[in-house]
Amino acid sequence: MQFKILIEETISDTFCINANNKQEAILMAQEKYRQGEFILAPGNLLDVKITPLPKDNKK
Repeated sequence: MQFKILIEETISDTFCINANNKQEAILMAQEKYRQGEFILAPGNLLDVKITPLPKDNKK
């Protein structure tokens, strides 16, 4: 019997940004994250959720 299991991890890391104010720092962090400059792997593992998914009866 085969089951589909969803595994979700919540990870975090801290990055330093030089900015004029907090809002600018947030915007810069978002941009650096989107561009792949800030990588969270492996990061600090905060939480793991393991959830069985409903069976798909469509075949």
